[in-house]
Amino acid sequence: MEAVLFDLDNTLVNRKQAFEQFSRKFIDRFAAAHNPEHRLRLVEQLRAADRNGYREKRELYEEMRRTLPMREEATTAEDLLAYWFAEFPSCTVAMDGAELVLQELKSRGVRIGCVTNGSARTQYAKLDQVQLRGYFDAVIVSEEAGVKKPDRRIYEMALSRLQARPENCWFVGDHPEKDAQGAAAAGLRPVLLLTAPAESGPLLPEGTLTINNLQELLPLCTGPFLRF
Repeated sequence: MEAVLFDLDNTLVNRKQAFEQFSRKFIDRFAAAHNPEHRLRLVEQLRAADRNGYREKRELYEEMRRTLPMREEATTAEDLLAYWFAEFPSCTVAMDGAELVLQELKSRGVRIGCVTNGSARTQYAKLDQVQLRGYFDAVIVSEEAGVKKPDRRIYEMALSRLQARPENCWFVGDHPEKDAQGAAAAGLRPVLLLTAPAESGPLLPEGTLTINNLQELLPLCTGPFLRF
């Protein structure tokens, strides 16, 4: 094994948990809630509109400005977007076992990469918040790369920077299409972290390994290297 590459959101960091915390802070800061029940409905409205992160942020916060009852009428969509960039990274928490797994792979001499969709400003801030950036030999963010997962070119950029051959590398992520299918198309062995197992089965490429938590990755890496 030459390298293991990782997705970021809901793989190395718990994006769902972070957004739950951010949503409560956002609604308390900007929305005019009539009572605790109304507040909870507004929090859920924001969570649903976010689509688990697969929503362009300017579009999201323009919608929130139109649809949420604002505490201050002068608040703009730009204000909401600026709050996202300023506050969301501080809500980031590492996924259980993330640092342990990265430490162990590093100790074995395995090169480590991160390939993530999103803005460079936000994704690097998340890595710094949980103090994981130093483990990586390469970090590729779609905004800088000019292409997004599942486009095979973004994986190839990472492999080039790691000086690794795809057939000797694994990619660990949580999304069947953006992570597993994209990695397989680039020649890497996909490993799917099952955050939503009921939705993942039909979309998985042949040969995909599945894990229920990050710690399960390490026994798979022990012994003979598993190929397709």
